[in-house]
Order: sequence, then C-alpha cells, then structure tokens
Amino acid sequence: MDTTAFRLHGGHGFSESPSVLRKLSEAVFRMFYRATHGRSHRHSDRLWHHIKLERDAHGAIRAMSYRGQPVPLVNGKLKPLHKPGPVHLITTGPSISQIDYRRLPIETAIGVNGAMALYDRVPVRFDYYCIIDTNFVKSRRDLVERVISQDLTLFITPLVLLYMLKFFTLEMFRCKIFMLEDICAPTFAPARDCQTLAACTDADVHQFRPDAMLGYSFDMTRGYFDSKTVAYTALQVLTWLGYKEIYIHGMDLNNRGALPRFYESRETMQPSSLEQDFDAHIEPSFRYAQALLLARGVQVVNLSLTSALDSAIFPKQHWSSLCDRGHLTQRHRSAA
Repeated sequence: MDTTAFRLHGGHGFSESPSVLRKLSEAVFRMFYRATHGRSHRHSDRLWHHIKLERDAHGAIRAMSYRGQPVPLVNGKLKPLHKPGPVHLITTGPSISQIDYRRLPIETAIGVNGAMALYDRVPVRFDYYCIIDTNFVKSRRDLVERVISQDLTLFITPLVLLYMLKFFTLEMFRCKIFMLEDICAPTFAPARDCQTLAACTDADVHQFRPDAMLGYSFDMTRGYFDSKTVAYTALQVLTWLGYKEIYIHGMDLNNRGALPRFYESRETMQPSSLEQDFDAHIEPSFRYAQALLLARGVQVVNLSLTSALDSAIFPKQHWSSLCDRGHLTQRHRSAA
C-alpha cells in the first residue's frame, strides 16, 4: 500500500489530504498493528508507525524519534536531585481561585494540565510540568502551547507527545522533555496483568494489592502508576526527584466534575471522570501511598481544605499559613 498521500508533514497535519483521509489512514495502520500483535500490545497501536524508541540495558527509555526525526529527551540525563526545600504541586480544582498567589511564596513548582492558566493572574513560574491526558491536549491547545514554550522540564508519555505533534512542530518545544510511560502498559511491550506486575515490584516499585493494578513508583525511569488523576503521576515524579516537602494546590476532587476547573467556565468546562474513578482508583491510590511516603520521610500537605481526600491521608492546611513560615525572602519568578 502506498502511504505517501497519507503522511503527516511537519507536525501540522496533512499537507494536501483532507481530514477524512487522515482518519482513514490512521485506522488502517491501527488495524494492521492489531492484526499483527496480540491484545496485550493494543495500547501502542497509535504509536508504532510514528514513534521509535531506544532503551538502555535496564529497559529504560533513552532515545526517541518521530517519523525519523530525533526527539531531544532528558531521559538518562535528568537524575534525582535530593533537593532540599518545599515544592508546590499545582493542580486545577476550583479552590485554586481562593489562593492569593501574590502573597504565597513559591520557589519550586510543578504544574499539571491547565495549571499554566494561573499565569494570567500572577507570574508563578513552573520548573516542571506533567501532562498525561490526550483529551487535554486536544481541547486546550492554547495552554499546551504555553507549556511547551517555557523553560521547564515537561513529563509526558509517547502518546501525549504524538498528539502534541499533530498541532506543533518539534522546533516549537523550548522545554526539556522527559518521556514517561505507564508501568502497567509499557510502550511497544505487552501490558502487564496483576501477576506480571507483582514480578516487577521491589523497594522502588510498589503494588498495593495482588488483585489490583494500583501502586506507587519511586523511579520514573521504570514508569508511573496511573490512578486516573494526573496529580498522582506528578506526585510520583516529585518523590523520584527527591523532594521531601510537598504542598498540593487545588486537589479538591469533591465536585465530581460538576464544577469547572479554576480556569474554566460552565460553558467551557471539559468532561471529567472523577465520579466513576474516585472510589476505585483515586482515593485508594493516595491512601495506600501515604504510608510509603511517610516511611521515606516525605511530608505531603493538602492545601484544599474541602478536598474529598480525608485529612488522615494528607493533612490539610490553609495556604495562608505558609506565608508565616519564614519564606518571605522567597520570590515569584517571572515566566520565561
């Protein structure tokens, strides 16, 4: 089959072919992959004819190319920092709007999904960013473009990168890229079931129950556990980097998708799966992780007083209490 007419050019879609042909070609490639690979490989069916990966002797991603073009990664170069001092994990719940970021000192921060919209209110700079949701990429290209234009380290999956490259060229990425993957579904490898996952566990990779795909990873070179909320992935990133004092903003989880995120209106809010995911995935993941974090000397504080996560999981604290902790010499930094 001659696929020349179906190829993407420069990350901006088809040069001449209409959208219907693009969708048809993608469907053909996916069907071919599924016909030549077992069901356990299905999570990679969108990637195989776009993305190539190289792994090191331990199986960690070390290099990547997109349609033959090298993708610059910091995998293998970015190491755990064991950096002292607090870090702020900024999510997107409605309670973000109650925080006066002009008063709150922040030296180091990681954002997720639409947290970049906070810059419309105050110049909080993000050192790290994490996006694992392709729906966010499709629905909020404007915020994604802001993220990739910043001098930060962006943690994404191969599938998220693939979706970004539908809208942006690699030359537009000013950020550094660290390629993540779901430990339960490694790219181009068979998905793991509970039994094979158990065989991968050790001091840095924990499976919470032998009958569930819930767990926590302290090593991002081996992958992360997906608990159906990007905040959980970002928390794993931060503990791998070595941070011991973590403050989570906007992790409300109590509106079950009924209220817009802090940067949305009711008219523009995107769908949420909190209702169906909270009891089975989100709450137990954070609850089990809490004991692991305490054992490693990691303190996590939830700055959302109305969060659906019980204070027995992470203690709750009003954001203003951080303004009186002697951090007044810290400063907001202008975004690049």
